[in-house]
Amino acid sequence: MNKMMQYSTYKAELFAEYESVDKFCIEYGLDGMEVFMDDMLSRNQDLFDHKESILNKLRSLNVKRIHCSYWAYPTSFLTKNNFKELVERFGSKEKVAHYYGDLKGDHMFKRWAQEYQIASELNAQTYIFHLIDYAPIDGKWEYTISKADIQQAMIYMIQQFVIYLFDQNLLTKESPLIEVENAGWGLEHGLQTAEDFQLMYSQLYDPFQKVKIGWDLNHLLHAIGFDKGKKCSRFFLPDSEIIPHMVELEQKYGTEPKVFAQKWLEHNVLDSDLIKQVGCLHISDCALKTTEFFRNGKLTGHYYDSIVALDSWDKQENYGVDIVLSSYDSHIPLGDGILDPASINEMIFKIRAANPDLVILHELKNNTDQAAALRKQLERLDLK
Repeated sequence: MNKMMQYSTYKAELFAEYESVDKFCIEYGLDGMEVFMDDMLSRNQDLFDHKESILNKLRSLNVKRIHCSYWAYPTSFLTKNNFKELVERFGSKEKVAHYYGDLKGDHMFKRWAQEYQIASELNAQTYIFHLIDYAPIDGKWEYTISKADIQQAMIYMIQQFVIYLFDQNLLTKESPLIEVENAGWGLEHGLQTAEDFQLMYSQLYDPFQKVKIGWDLNHLLHAIGFDKGKKCSRFFLPDSEIIPHMVELEQKYGTEPKVFAQKWLEHNVLDSDLIKQVGCLHISDCALKTTEFFRNGKLTGHYYDSIVALDSWDKQENYGVDIVLSSYDSHIPLGDGILDPASINEMIFKIRAANPDLVILHELKNNTDQAAALRKQLERLDLK
């Protein structure tokens, strides 16, 4: 079996002590880096105004994976589902147009296509088309569009993107993969489970079989927590989001949090109908929550009271983000949270047995010392 390709997320502060990214990759046995395109140039700008300098920068960073720019509430915006609410939450129609670039979605699709074209010219491994419905201020508003409608909207957007690229001759047999990353839970909606991705593939026209799944383990872990009163793990979600298999997992494994978390991952990541469609595992851990901070997109209890009491958009935004990064999207090293590295290692090789093209992304972007976190995670895995 071929060597498994491994990548890491890029943050500028990571390389203060390194002469070059190439040397960093050699030291850690990496095949390249993933970069968030919004970090390269703000999503409200035209990438092609700076195309050559951006390509040169990406080459110098050994970038092999490009993560798309994304915007809050794409469902309301691109499908015009409950557009009135979108205007109310942003404050005016003019503010909506300013945030998204226009009122039709032309800027968004143009930007995504430019990012994909840059990925192609870079000969990148994949373009991560991460579509999520989340609020511009985490935790301030609840979802009023049904989860089913949001899922269907996400499939529509992926299909629209594939057709958009195809019509511009950007999608070819040789162009990069398109990796659809699963959304988190509680504060995000989108394609989250194996069942959601099965629905996507049942509808998707994909002439070159480019659309793959990027399973972010951390995002799957957003769903679970530990109920101190009941002294067991359970899904920190509204009843409407809990499918029968979730109830079965709670009943079988709730008293064993690590087993519960592993079985939840395996239900999705090892799904037999999808295992060959898995492009990448985004590996990181998440601590087991004892507080359900978000429910249906909205902060709970005094956390909600605290955020709405703040007197500016920026203060509210920072308050929500701080909770997200500390308790949900923390991306701590494998083994520092609820996951068992040996079980994850075994899961990886089960996927590779059916899908030798699987790649690994060490997504440790939110650690203050990302190099130390990466070193720790690599030591706990056996991926040679």
